[in-house]
Amino acid sequence: MNDRPFQAQIPRKPAVGDEVIVKGMLKPDARVFSVNLILPQPPPIQKSLSAPSESPVKSSSKCCASFQTSHSWPYIAYHFKVVFNDDGSSIVVQNWKNVVWQNEKRTLSHNFEDRTKPFTLIFRFHHDTIRVFVDHTHHTPDYEFEYQLPLERIRTVEVWDDVLYVEEVTFRFKNAADRSQDGASM
Repeated sequence: MNDRPFQAQIPRKPAVGDEVIVKGMLKPDARVFSVNLILPQPPPIQKSLSAPSESPVKSSSKCCASFQTSHSWPYIAYHFKVVFNDDGSSIVVQNWKNVVWQNEKRTLSHNFEDRTKPFTLIFRFHHDTIRVFVDHTHHTPDYEFEYQLPLERIRTVEVWDDVLYVEEVTFRFKNAADRSQDGASM
């Protein structure tokens, strides 16, 4: 990919049970990649001004500071980033943006050790959380993050940084027939 992110518009308002599936391939020397779920306009009500900082991984300026990306969107409901360290380990960073970046949740990752294999990420929307699965959904979520901005206002998916290509972005809607009556389409 070039310096610009890959973007896909979500065709309708997301709801509980819906999924966004991203399949792609990292560059062999990938240092970082990220996926954003974006709100194009300010949210009408904000749950809080900051997210709790929960991190089993110590913050390190070496880890992520040099890999900050300059995303232009002021409201990002969910930011999922993988940072690859020199020793072959990786860290998943989850956070959100309400004009400025909020507190991060960092987790050691064992899901992205082989950068030469394609990846599949499934983002499933629940009542209060986004659950992230790597490869398939036949197990407990690999990552989970509490919403801070309204789920139904998410309109765009972006994939940034050291991604060689995005093979597929799929939007899976759980209750499509029920929601067609409530004007949920975009």
